[in-house]
Amino acid sequence: MTFKAYDIFSSLVPGFIMLLGLLYFLNIPYDKDFVIGYTALAFLLGYVLNTIGSWLEHFYFFTWGGKPSSQLLSGKKVWKIRVYNHVQIHQHLSQKTTNANATNDELFSIAMRNVNGQKDSRIEDFNAIYAFSRTLLTTVIIGSILIMTKNYSDWKYYAVLIPIILTLWLRCKQRGYYYAKEVLNVYCKINNI
Repeated sequence: MTFKAYDIFSSLVPGFIMLLGLLYFLNIPYDKDFVIGYTALAFLLGYVLNTIGSWLEHFYFFTWGGKPSSQLLSGKKVWKIRVYNHVQIHQHLSQKTTNANATNDELFSIAMRNVNGQKDSRIEDFNAIYAFSRTLLTTVIIGSILIMTKNYSDWKYYAVLIPIILTLWLRCKQRGYYYAKEVLNVYCKINNI
């Protein structure tokens, strides 16, 4: 098993954020002598947060109005992210399955199967950035709940935490759309669509 720098940092950053939130919530002072133990614990917390984020993915899709890949294949857009040739892509993908009533999820999985492992593509990077954004959003939501439980009557916490959650929610949504668009763009390039 090999770890990439991304794997380590994508667990450590959310893990340390959550660890600091837990220390605050539990009234445990930070002790610089435990930095190695904190690092190991942060990595574990980050790994767990990544798992929770993947479990919450369908909830996030619901709050975004649908799964980004399905939305793009249906011709919908978010902000400045759009696939202009979605009809041609949909028709081409429909020819790759025997299911006459294939859902957009099934069609997108066909596109993913075709593009995974392509050299000189940014798909892995976009997927990693999306997963990191999802984990960061999950971390801040859970951490905010802990902090707000302790400071429920102080409006300053709401004034800071709610805009941060909304910003991360929007950015995670955009990252999901960017990833889905990249998969469809590479699929188009491979198949000359």
